Amino acid sequence: MNLTMSLAESSSFHKVLIPLLLALALTACGQQSAETAPEMSLAAAAAPAADMAEAKPGATPRRYLAISHYLEVETAAEQVEPMWRQLQAKVVSLGGEVVSAELSRGDNRHPTATLSLRLPPQHVPSLYALLAKGGELVNTRTDSEDKTAEVVDVEARLKNLTEARDRLRQMLAERPGKLSDVLEVQQALTETQSQLDSFTGQRKALADQTDKVKLDLTLRPPRSVIERSALSPLRDAWHSMGYTASASLAGLLTFIASLLPWLLLLIPVGLFIRRAWRKRRAAKM
Repeated sequence: MNLTMSLAESSSFHKVLIPLLLALALTACGQQSAETAPEMSLAAAAAPAADMAEAKPGATPRRYLAISHYLEVETAAEQVEPMWRQLQAKVVSLGGEVVSAELSRGDNRHPTATLSLRLPPQHVPSLYALLAKGGELVNTRTDSEDKTAEVVDVEARLKNLTEARDRLRQMLAERPGKLSDVLEVQQALTETQSQLDSFTGQRKALADQTDKVKLDLTLRPPRSVIERSALSPLRDAWHSMGYTASASLAGLLTFIASLLPWLLLLIPVGLFIRRAWRKRRAAKM
């Protein structure tokens, strides 16, 4: 195209090219995510569940699994808090993160601690070894969720949005025109960058789920014989009676408190109506 094209032709060029460029980017994004995700899901279904390595040429595509472990550990009452703190320090030193941590000392005989952690898979055995030294694993559950389709979809959108952003930047740099044309390209670039940032955040969140193992732990003292017996439901019901009674009384007081303002208003009105009715009745007699 001749560099001396008129401003009117430049404006028409931008108005046609910008929507076309965005449409092509979104279409390519949809096609790639729609075509690639099912293919990856079928390949992932045929791959071993423990395959977490990077894909190599000719190898089975990587599966992105979100793995969660739920553990219940019994330890001596005086060891609950020290172990709770030791586990947090250990996870941080291994490159993991503490999502949440809670400690309830109770009556010092029945303290309970909970932890929610994220840890690189290769360091999970080290954490299990630390738990085995100071306690006994009494309950465990493992859940696994396949995130492969979501990861492939987000990565496809990131690729296409990045290409669209780069083209818009190039257009903005190489083809200056009227101010309205420049502003139009700049707006399209801003919207594309906003979508790109959003999908980048989604990819990071997925990476946290698939690149690290989630562990939810409960630490508590061993249960007594009575707590493990058939009478434990009755004991729990007896201990909860006080709380239930207090909750019921609190509800009653709340109801009375909400009714008081209306009583202060309705009682004088009722007395006034009753007095007027008596006067009217006396006048008729």
